[in-house]
Amino acid sequence: MKFVKLTSDSYPIKYYSRTYKVTNTLKIKGIGLINQDEESIKNFLQKFDVSFMAYLIYEQDVIYVEFYKKKDCAYVFNFLNNNPLDQSHTQKMDIKAEYVNVKYNPKSDPSTTYSKDYSRLVIVTPPSYINDNDRSSCNEWSDRSSGSDREEDVSFEADAVSKDMEDEIIRKYEEEQWQKYTKNDEINIGHYFCRSTPNKIYKSYCIQDENLFFTSEFLERIKILFNGRYPNQISILKCHTNKSVEYVIESRYIFQDEIGFLVLHNDLPMSFLDIRNEVKTNLVVAKNTFIKIKGRRRYELLFGIPKKKTVALDSEILHRKNSYLIIFRFIDESNLQNMLSQKHRNEKAKDQPQEKSCIPVNVNHYTSDNLERKYVLDVYNQIAKHFCYTRYKSWNNVENIINEEREGNIIMDVGCGNGKNVQVSSKYFFIGLDFSLYLLKLAQKKRNTDIILANCVNIPMRSNLADLCISIAVIHHIGTHEKRRQAVSEMVRCTKVGGRVLIYVWAYEQQENIVGNRKFDSQDIFVPWYLQQQHTVEFNQGVKEDEGNISPLPKKDLLKLQRYYHVFKKEELYNLCLSISGVHVENFFFDNNNWVILLRKVG
Repeated sequence: MKFVKLTSDSYPIKYYSRTYKVTNTLKIKGIGLINQDEESIKNFLQKFDVSFMAYLIYEQDVIYVEFYKKKDCAYVFNFLNNNPLDQSHTQKMDIKAEYVNVKYNPKSDPSTTYSKDYSRLVIVTPPSYINDNDRSSCNEWSDRSSGSDREEDVSFEADAVSKDMEDEIIRKYEEEQWQKYTKNDEINIGHYFCRSTPNKIYKSYCIQDENLFFTSEFLERIKILFNGRYPNQISILKCHTNKSVEYVIESRYIFQDEIGFLVLHNDLPMSFLDIRNEVKTNLVVAKNTFIKIKGRRRYELLFGIPKKKTVALDSEILHRKNSYLIIFRFIDESNLQNMLSQKHRNEKAKDQPQEKSCIPVNVNHYTSDNLERKYVLDVYNQIAKHFCYTRYKSWNNVENIINEEREGNIIMDVGCGNGKNVQVSSKYFFIGLDFSLYLLKLAQKKRNTDIILANCVNIPMRSNLADLCISIAVIHHIGTHEKRRQAVSEMVRCTKVGGRVLIYVWAYEQQENIVGNRKFDSQDIFVPWYLQQQHTVEFNQGVKEDEGNISPLPKKDLLKLQRYYHVFKKEELYNLCLSISGVHVENFFFDNNNWVILLRKVG
């Protein structure tokens, strides 16, 4: 692929030597690139108000656009393919988009030989596909034609810091109190830049004050190397011989046009991929060498570190040793704040926190059917949309147990609610049951799933059907011990011999410092639910565009509904399941204030 230009509002991507597959990349054709300059194309794309990186392809009416968010990619795809353009774009031909997988390949297999000749990184040969006539029409290449400019963009400094500075940095790095957050043993200072998750900058997961790690003498030396500037994001990588560092295009939207590298302790083999020329330069950077790259070259030269214990250095073999690489970056605080504020504008209004108080219930004052209908079924039908908004992801241990099943197995979710568990993987066939019609309307959007309106105490399915039966936070809504036992018995009946049954119930014994923890005065309780205004839209009305902009009402003005729960003591769930024949307990544990039991059907 012939990369010629990069838009300024870009974000990182990964480079892989063989293939690069994503679902967030579109190939847009017919946009008039041959006749339009880069600024016009960028202005056209910016009208969609999404974060993207665009690659313009020379001599083709094609643009590749990679999006930060999958939903943004789908939005632009649907807009370009399903909506007619207005008159202002008719002269640009019919614009269409298609999903693509992007593959980056250098023009020829680069040499595996490394060199200590740093000038190889400065001297640039123009791409073969740009002839003399094309160069004169390309302002980008005219700007880069001067050799002196190229030398200013890439510079080297030997013996950059003193031996005492180097030893102090390594000593502090190896101290245990400095938490390393990545598999590459990486420490971030000022901000945490997550290279493996593009476009992510955090104020957490890092040492926020550089003076806590570096000496004042070292910081002054770095200021001199950067001509009076202080970097505000520093990453320190311990470069092991058995680990590699992948190429990444870093975001021009977040970072400024200057970056520095400082190698410590031992010589380090580094590869620099020139994405404009599609050429890779392999260098062995001597220890205590500082490399500074700025201007457009800062984003055109991608650095990587090979996973090699030995490298061919001209006419000899170099045996690698572990070394340290310090990367200095400059975050554009104004652009970062703009990006964060845009994200906040698009966020939905946050809900008021739910109340933690519970009301003890004397179940003898109610019939079981009346209790479950009025304080469970009717409530969940009314709060279905709000409930779905707060429960959108399966719990980790539930997901892990589901993923232990073989591909193609049948998984029955008894009390599936909005179907959050059935989206774990598409390689299983799910059957979802629930007695709330409105929750099932939300669950029916999930793929590979059959949805059935049913009560868990009388499951209308044949015996020995499911390979795995799960019931997550369901039977604690049942009013009597007999009916709770009947529900578990029905799950066992519908499970194949050798299959498993997973049951979660709310625990009476609550652990502190866990989200949603409560203190119970009784095992039978009413738990309040405050229905938020923005979640009261009826199903037949659809969802309005401005629904997410509704401001939450004060809690005193919200509709308060009560849900019935029977919270289980530790031995209660265990003994209930043991009373059912044909099963044995495979696991029993406590998970986020829930008692969990995993049964195996044996006969």
